[in-house]
Amino acid sequence: MKITKPTYLIAELAGDVVPLVMEMRKRFNPNNVYWPADITIAGSSGIGTIKEGQDLNEVINCLKPIINEFGFGELKFVAVDRFPNTGIYYLVPERENFDRIYKAVADSGVEFNLNDWPYNPHCTLRWHNDIAPECANLFESLKLPENSSIDCFSLYQPEVSGGDRAHQF
Repeated sequence: MKITKPTYLIAELAGDVVPLVMEMRKRFNPNNVYWPADITIAGSSGIGTIKEGQDLNEVINCLKPIINEFGFGELKFVAVDRFPNTGIYYLVPERENFDRIYKAVADSGVEFNLNDWPYNPHCTLRWHNDIAPECANLFESLKLPENSSIDCFSLYQPEVSGGDRAHQF
């Protein structure tokens, strides 16, 4: 089966972070409550989405050893931040392990679409272009989730109503 649309590699999250992310999505992005609480490895920053036209099974075979090597585990969030000049707020994880898996995925032999943004592991809480000054106080005072982990890794394809999981590792 060929990949026919842009495909993300995401770390799906579990624990305290999930209800927080879903609450923020319901409040600020109600059309996007179907996408899992995640940290994107390939797609939104750094290497772009997985390029269309590649064989899905070949992509899975390239990524599976990397996913197995890095595995799953506890996750610590260290801050809430905002992308400059936007109303996009996100949770900042400790990034060392994400940088390691990102580099391995980038060097995996899988082809990726171009992306203008440097890699920045994050878990989005609100995505709007408007600055929304009233959000600054909310997000600055937000209590960081304490008991969170990576539940699984998935290949995910955006859809109007959320997305389709093409494969779960």
